[in-house]
Amino acid sequence: MNTSNTLVVAIAAASVLTSAQTYADSSDDASSLREAMQQGTVSGAFQGYYFARDKASGKDNEIATLGFDLSYQTATLNGFGFKSTFQYTTSPWANNEAKSARRSNMYGSGAQLSEAYLSYGVNNTQAQLGRMYFWSPLLGGSGSRVTKEAFQGVTLVNKDLSNTTLTFAYMDKFQSRTDGNGDIGKFTETFKTAGAPWAFELDDGAYTLAIKNTSFDNLTLTAAYVNALDAFETAYFESAYSIGHFGVAAQYYTSQQDSEQRSDLFGIKGDATFGPLNLTLAYTTTDDDADVIPGVGNGADLAYTWSEVFAYQYQAGQDSTKLAAKYKIDSNAYVGASYLQEDGKGYDRAYTALTGGYQFSDAFGVTAAFEMGSKDAEDDELRVRANYTF
Repeated sequence: MNTSNTLVVAIAAASVLTSAQTYADSSDDASSLREAMQQGTVSGAFQGYYFARDKASGKDNEIATLGFDLSYQTATLNGFGFKSTFQYTTSPWANNEAKSARRSNMYGSGAQLSEAYLSYGVNNTQAQLGRMYFWSPLLGGSGSRVTKEAFQGVTLVNKDLSNTTLTFAYMDKFQSRTDGNGDIGKFTETFKTAGAPWAFELDDGAYTLAIKNTSFDNLTLTAAYVNALDAFETAYFESAYSIGHFGVAAQYYTSQQDSEQRSDLFGIKGDATFGPLNLTLAYTTTDDDADVIPGVGNGADLAYTWSEVFAYQYQAGQDSTKLAAKYKIDSNAYVGASYLQEDGKGYDRAYTALTGGYQFSDAFGVTAAFEMGSKDAEDDELRVRANYTF
């Protein structure tokens, strides 16, 4: 959304609120617009992320990226509201190696108005129009970097059906983490994905439909579909059942790029909790025809055999197995470890990760992950994230 479109959204929000005030004036409530603004909330966050890679196949690199978010959200007035979020990111100490290696996700300085949307809620339906952070199973932005991904478009979420959430979204622009040239991401028709070929030019945008149902005790059913117009289509299904300290889930992706072979991914995982210890065993397999495209945006990435840094779960003809453990030391601290193996066409990769985190207060926390590659995967990486919210 360019500056003129942003102004249109802001003017529309003001017009709607003014109309609501005019209506309220006739009911002797002349302060409605003023109250909607005065009762609005301000929130934000400071972030400091440090990534360092030991790259056996090339030059090592490290980068520290700092960020600041600031949001303002009005109180609702006759169902209408408005929210805006401003992001600022900088990597002041990045050297040339880091700038080159991290230009697609960590090295991109500058400011962006990532949210500016009008919302309307009535009964069990919520609508949003404008720029926004958004996530659904097959169309979702990632928040794993300092700069969060965002979309421009319209969303509808309905909960009229018992124990059921229906989601529709159409997005015509995407804001990536960076622009690839040293600046923060801009809203363009280039949509990133969590799998190869990494990005698509979508002149007509993308839309998604999703449904989540919890009608049966301990069972969550999810189905979703995304159409990146004139590029690819993906469908996703998941069934997750839990009882007591145990859980089992199964997932299925099917995707097809225009004029290419259809590809599928099947995954299954089990979880068990014993006091402060949680154990997870997961397996995914893809067919041989083509890579699976998991959706639009780096947040659309649900394959069970994910890893902290390197794993690519969607490659054609790949079987992946993951074992993970997480131990909760107390209410503020945890440590964890995982091992992932990927067997594919002509390669055998393995990743071992050590993780930990400490929540110093409700507002401030630090997490760290160190992942080591072995077999055909030779790179190692450390990631440390510090977040302060207000």
